[in-house]
Amino acid sequence: KVELLNMLKEEKSYAAVGHHFEINKSSIRYRKKEEKNVRTTAAVSFNKNAKRVVTVHNEHNDDAEPGPSSASPTGTTPFIASKGWFDKFHKRFGLKSVSLHGEAASADTDGVEEYVNNKFKAIIEEGGYKPEQVFNMDETGLFWKRMPSCIFIMSDKAKAPGFKAQKDRVTVIMCGNAAGFMIKPGPIYKSKNPSALKYKNKNALPVYWLHNAQAWMTKVLTSDWFQRCFVLEVKHYVREKGLDFKVLLLMDNAGGHAADLSYDGVQIEYLPLNTTLLIQPMDQGIICAFKTLYAQNALQH
Repeated sequence: KVELLNMLKEEKSYAAVGHHFEINKSSIRYRKKEEKNVRTTAAVSFNKNAKRVVTVHNEHNDDAEPGPSSASPTGTTPFIASKGWFDKFHKRFGLKSVSLHGEAASADTDGVEEYVNNKFKAIIEEGGYKPEQVFNMDETGLFWKRMPSCIFIMSDKAKAPGFKAQKDRVTVIMCGNAAGFMIKPGPIYKSKNPSALKYKNKNALPVYWLHNAQAWMTKVLTSDWFQRCFVLEVKHYVREKGLDFKVLLLMDNAGGHAADLSYDGVQIEYLPLNTTLLIQPMDQGIICAFKTLYAQNALQH
């Protein structure tokens, strides 16, 4: 940088200096603006008598004798890493941060392999189920008024106006089969007759309307959805496909799922404990895609 500035001081053109250092003119102009800082730094760096501050990290060498200035009272060299050093350490060894809580932390991978390779395979072969006859149901919470937490603004703006996050939630029951057919979703709202649906025929809605004071899944709602929505929808579907009404319904063992569900032609199989995150079809991107499409549609309107 000093050599570049010296060439400019000798009244060399920006083009000639750029050609010499193989950089563009804008970079040269930028360094010209920083000439004072560059020369000040260079004056200190090139001065052999200048005091230098060097930070020595602990290299875990037990045989090394720490100097008196860096040794702790116990005789070991204390190790203090900066944030930049820690970030580079992550990249150098390919480390990443993971959560020790939630479903992923308690997932039973051994149980998954045993269930998929043995028990589930035996159930399919014994029942002779086709992909159109294998269904999976799961529910998810949807904050239907939530707005994005981040937004792009012009660089000359200090900040975007904030707002209070809306926490109105509904629970959505989602169910589909291995062939890609999705039953109409079942939203669970806290009110039976919200103002938006006043005087509306709920049977004509493209969803199966349910309600609960906490807007969450209960055993009563599970039984209601199973008898009045799942059975009717699946009967109509298999009739169109020319198949017998003989289906398999996979469910997790959540507390809100009723254990006494039964209907002629429907076999209900509960997934093993701590395995639903890994093998439940609704969790393999279907619910995530639904929420993404919902957010896009809501923002467009």
